[in-house]
Amino acid sequence: MKKRKLRGYVIPTICFMLIVTILFSSYKMYQILMISRNNTIKETIEPVVKEEEENVTPTINETKSIIRPYNQSTVVAQIPFYNADATDDEQKAALIYYEGIYMQNTGVLYTDNQSFDVLAVLDGTVKNIKEDEIMGNIIEIEHSKNLTTIYQSVDDVKVTVGASVSQGTVIAKSGANKLNTDSTNALHFEVYYKGELINPEEFYLYNYNDIMEK
Repeated sequence: MKKRKLRGYVIPTICFMLIVTILFSSYKMYQILMISRNNTIKETIEPVVKEEEENVTPTINETKSIIRPYNQSTVVAQIPFYNADATDDEQKAALIYYEGIYMQNTGVLYTDNQSFDVLAVLDGTVKNIKEDEIMGNIIEIEHSKNLTTIYQSVDDVKVTVGASVSQGTVIAKSGANKLNTDSTNALHFEVYYKGELINPEEFYLYNYNDIMEK
């Protein structure tokens, strides 16, 4: 029988086909393994993520509020703000009598049987400190271009002109004035908003963000 000689390109072609087949099989096996691995990782991670989401404490946006110029619970409003729209009895209660003259109260007179701290009701800058013959020591704090608070009849002043104060800072102690000789522990508090005097008791209820607009 006569031997036939294989052509020169046959063997390389067969080898190439075998290599391609092996590589293709390996690639498919790799894909199967990766899919299986990814599914396993996903099943492991998802419960952990879900558990972490359940344990997350929701963030609460806290809104600051305006505080009173004192923190002593025994302080009372002895003479309220004079309101032109109030009843006759309320208006009479808001009158201050001094040397034979009745005057409308432009703020609120707070008193106590004992000395109390006077607090800055909001963040601000001390614009003026002076001593008045009738009202005693006076501290003026500017909080924004529209808002200024006045603390009258105070003693032991603890701030200086130009100082920045934070809400709740003790700026003085209660003191005395000649309008109210019944108490030596008093604070006469006034609020100017947009250039006008407003009732401090209503001022405490104002929206913080609105009142502090620059």
